[in-house]
Amino acid sequence: MSTTLFARFRQAILDYPGATTAVQPLPVDLLLAHEGALSVYYAPFDYVNPDAKVVVLGITPGLTQAANALVAARAALARGQADQEALQLAKRTAGFSGTMRGTLVELLDAVGLQRHLGIASTAELFETRADWLQTASALAFPTFLDGKNYNGTPDMRRQPLLKGLLTSHLVPLLQSLPQATFIPLGPKPTEALDWVAHTHGVRPVRVLRGLPHPSGANAERIAYFLGRKPRHLLSSKTDPDRLDAAKREIVAQLEGGRP
Repeated sequence: MSTTLFARFRQAILDYPGATTAVQPLPVDLLLAHEGALSVYYAPFDYVNPDAKVVVLGITPGLTQAANALVAARAALARGQADQEALQLAKRTAGFSGTMRGTLVELLDAVGLQRHLGIASTAELFETRADWLQTASALAFPTFLDGKNYNGTPDMRRQPLLKGLLTSHLVPLLQSLPQATFIPLGPKPTEALDWVAHTHGVRPVRVLRGLPHPSGANAERIAYFLGRKPRHLLSSKTDPDRLDAAKREIVAQLEGGRP
């Protein structure tokens, strides 16, 4: 695993003021690239777990996750740990950190991933079985539009800066973990996976499609997927047939496939 970017930004990580800035823009000395209203910042999400059986794929690390990763890496460096150790710690600390992690565990347990892996709950993937998990994003590093977390617009498959990130980081991730099960959270990461497969000929062995993203913005979809809200109480924004079909397909894939 290359630590070139980490070494480049080591001093900026050491200078990072702390988690209290999680609601503030990232420091300019962490800026990787910008194009128009889009900006991409470095945060230590480079680590790739070579033994991962499961890859959970979001759109991009958000500001909170970036702050958590930077704080974890800074602490590791202050303790004298090697770059690769700091990267690994940052990744495991910050991946889908915050309230999203608990929701993600509930969603993964609801489709039976824990049974497929032979563990009691997918919560173990963030604890005792972290060696089986790779948290990742279609855009590997924190990306913002007009200072706000990028949400999929403009299309990352067509915007030059974002397309370059897909090629330089998502393609190598798939190449390094060809046998892992990929779980894209929402349509945008799914589109990114399909784009990589089509344009670069890189396909994971298994993709579980249709799991709702564990963010608060998807509260109703999550509630229905988990059986907490009945169909007749759903708003017009939620498509229960689509969620039901996705859940059936994921369960069938897991029940019929190997770990």
